[in-house]
Amino acid sequence: MTASKANSGDPTKPGALAGMHAAALERAAIASEELRRSARSVRLANARTVSRTSWAITARIAYQTFSPIRRSRSGLFGFLAFFATPAALAVVYFSLIASSHYTSEARFAVRGGARPPIDAISALTGLASFTQVQDSLIVVNYVKSQALVEALDRQLDLRAIFGRDGIDWISRFNAEDPIEDLVKYWQWHIKTSIEAPSGIVTMRVSAFSPEEALRIANATVDLSERLVNGLSTRARQDAVTEAEAELARAETRLTNALVTMRDLRNQQSTLDPQRTAEGIGRLISELRLEKIRLEQDLTASERGNVSESAPQVQIMRTRVDVIGEQITGLEQLLTSRDDTEPGTIAGKITRFDEFELEQQIAEKQYTLAAAALERARVSAEGKHVYLATFVHPVLPRNSTYPKRVLFSLLGIAAAALLYAIGMALWRAALRKLAM
Repeated sequence: MTASKANSGDPTKPGALAGMHAAALERAAIASEELRRSARSVRLANARTVSRTSWAITARIAYQTFSPIRRSRSGLFGFLAFFATPAALAVVYFSLIASSHYTSEARFAVRGGARPPIDAISALTGLASFTQVQDSLIVVNYVKSQALVEALDRQLDLRAIFGRDGIDWISRFNAEDPIEDLVKYWQWHIKTSIEAPSGIVTMRVSAFSPEEALRIANATVDLSERLVNGLSTRARQDAVTEAEAELARAETRLTNALVTMRDLRNQQSTLDPQRTAEGIGRLISELRLEKIRLEQDLTASERGNVSESAPQVQIMRTRVDVIGEQITGLEQLLTSRDDTEPGTIAGKITRFDEFELEQQIAEKQYTLAAAALERARVSAEGKHVYLATFVHPVLPRNSTYPKRVLFSLLGIAAAALLYAIGMALWRAALRKLAM
C-alpha cells in the first residue's frame, strides 16, 4: 500500500498527468460559461440603456448642460438672463400677445393686345417672352408702389386699419409716421409672384382681421384694373391722336392748295388755261383754214382776169388781212418770244401746273392720312388690354401668422442657443482672468 500511495502522489506518473488535464479542462469550461453569462448580462444592460425613453435622455443632457446653475450665483444669473427670460418672453408673445394675420389671395392675368412675336429664346425654352409679361410686371410694381398706397389710404384709410388698438404694439403701425414708412409697412403685408410660362400674377394681402384682408384685397384688384384700363386707353388714344394730327395737317395743306388755286383762277380770270389754250388753238386752225380759202379765191380771181379794183377782190383782200391779224393776235395771246408778256396762256399754264401739282400732292397726302387714321382706329381696338381676374379674393377663415406653437419652440431653441453662447463666453472670460 505504501508503494501504491507513492506512485499516486508522484506527478510525473502518467495517470496523474491525465487527471490534471481533465481538471484543467473542467475549470476552463466553467470559466467560459461564466464569461458567456457575463457577456449576456452586459448586452442586456446595454439594451436597457439604449431603450430608455427620449425624454429621459433629453433630461440628462439638459441636466448636464445646465449643471453650472447649481454651482454659482453667476450661473443662475446667466440662466435667467440668457435662457429663462428670452424663452418666457417668446412663449408669452407668440402664444398670447401676437396678433393673428389673415391672408386673402387673388390671381389674375393681363390679357388682350396684339399677339407678340415669339423670339428664339422663347421658342427654345417654352417661356413667355418679355413682351408678354411686361404688363404683368407693371401691375406687380404698381401694387407695391406709393401711388397704390396713397390711393388705398384715401379709399380705405390704411393708417386706421393697421394702427387700431386691437393690434399688438410690435405689429401695429404708427399713424403719425410719414407715407414712406407706410409704403414699407405695406410691402410687408403684400406678396406677389408671377408664373413665368403664363404670366399669371398671384397676389396675397394680409391684415389683422378677415374682413379687412378681404376689403384691402378687393380694393387692390380694382385699382390694378383701373391702371390696366388706363394704360390701354392711353395707348389707343396715343395711336389715334397721332393719326388725327397727321390728318389735320394734310387737311390744312389741301385747304391751302384749294384756296390758292381759287385765288389764281380769280386773278387770271381763267378756270382752266389748258382748255383755253386748246380752244384758242382750234380757233387759230380754223382762221388759218379760212385764210387759205380766201387766198385761193384771190388766186382764182387773178387767173380769171378779174380786176384787182373789183369790189369782191378788195373785200377778200381785206378779209385775208384781218384774219392774218387775228391769227397773229391769238398766237401772241398763247405764247411770247420773250418774258415781257406775263399774261400769255403759256405763262398761266405754268403757274396753274405748279399749283395743281401742289393740290394733287395735298390730296394724295390727305387720302393717305385718312386711311392711316382708319387703320389706327382698327389697330387701337385690337390693342385693348384688360385685367382678367379668375381667382377673386375670398374671406379667409384661418390665420396664417403667427405659427404659435412652432414660433414658441423656435424662441425656446434660440434662447437655449443664446444661453450656451453666453455661458461659453463667460467661462472663457473666467479662464482668461484666472491665468
